[in-house]
Amino acid sequence: MTKAEFIERIKKENIRPDEYLIVLDKITDAPLVLGCVLEDNKWKVYQTKERTGHFIIEEFNSENDAFDFFYETILFYS
Repeated sequence: MTKAEFIERIKKENIRPDEYLIVLDKITDAPLVLGCVLEDNKWKVYQTKERTGHFIIEEFNSENDAFDFFYETILFYS
């Protein structure tokens, strides 16, 4: 799915990943974030913990593949 489809779907299904915030516009080191962003021509799914900064969970060449994976990741934390 695309980024726009992902946003629409999580709103429609009222999905909220417990303590985590969802960030889709940049990589941040803020605590407890799940994110998916385009950086250096790669879609990067990342996570932050309470104090340790961010780490990349997976990288994708395709927006659809990235947001399909990110959707499943969000469901895991919901």
